Amino acid sequence: MPINADVEYFIAEADYRDAKTVDEKIAALEKMIKLAPKHKGASTLLAQLKKKLSALKKESAKAKAAAKGRPKFVISKEGAAQVCILGLTNSGKSMLLRALTNARPEVGEYPYTTKTPAVGMMDYGGVKIQLVEIPATFDAESMSVVRTCDLIMLLLDATMDIDKQLDELTSLLERNGLQEKSLIIVENKSDERATKYGIAVSAKTGDGMQNMKDEIWKRLRLMRVYTKSPNGKPATKPLTLPAGSTVEQAVRQVHKTMLKNFKFARVFDETRFSGRKVGLEYALKDRDVLEIHAG
Repeated sequence: MPINADVEYFIAEADYRDAKTVDEKIAALEKMIKLAPKHKGASTLLAQLKKKLSALKKESAKAKAAAKGRPKFVISKEGAAQVCILGLTNSGKSMLLRALTNARPEVGEYPYTTKTPAVGMMDYGGVKIQLVEIPATFDAESMSVVRTCDLIMLLLDATMDIDKQLDELTSLLERNGLQEKSLIIVENKSDERATKYGIAVSAKTGDGMQNMKDEIWKRLRLMRVYTKSPNGKPATKPLTLPAGSTVEQAVRQVHKTMLKNFKFARVFDETRFSGRKVGLEYALKDRDVLEIHAG
């Protein structure tokens, strides 16, 4: 303990003991060094305090460097596909996400309400599709999510200049090397069925939502296949497969070992050939019911 230290030094010492973070400890130590007596009897104490301060500053710098290298967020792909929603500020992205999924992002009239990507799951006939709202800041980390998504939705505000918005978003895609990715254009806040470039919807009233869902499904090029056992009912949860998949691909998704003992399959649909007997090479269609026979 220093000799003849004043009250302020002991207050700083108490702050150091009570500090919860490294930065708080550094601030308290710097104050202690400043307030500590500078006579010969206090030289050992000063040396100890400076040594502690140096070690804490190194620890703080190391932690900050590690934090800088870590991503601000991690979005894992879930469901059958991932769709990223891109739009300029106040185009209605958050309201649309709320209307389509279980997500509850903040909705505001002021610019840049969304600071980090918001995620929700949309149900389409028993298939879960992940929707990601990309903030209108379009920072590099958020745009990295767009690079790996399966479909981009360009959301335009129908009450504003459509051409200007589309030009800005198209330029954004080009700057990020995303111009070749599959996309869908949606015009939000639209009370009209006729649109200039895309699908008319109103996230507020719900108009046009099913039409938009159908178009998303179409652009994803996926299909649903419902399996059933002989004399049984179709499963409520479908297999999700790329459009044009064969019976073999469906059987493989159910269980690879079933291929070894596969005999034949029956396909049930809305045609007059429903229940026909098919082999592994048969190309399935969306919403087909597949009955697998294996011995």
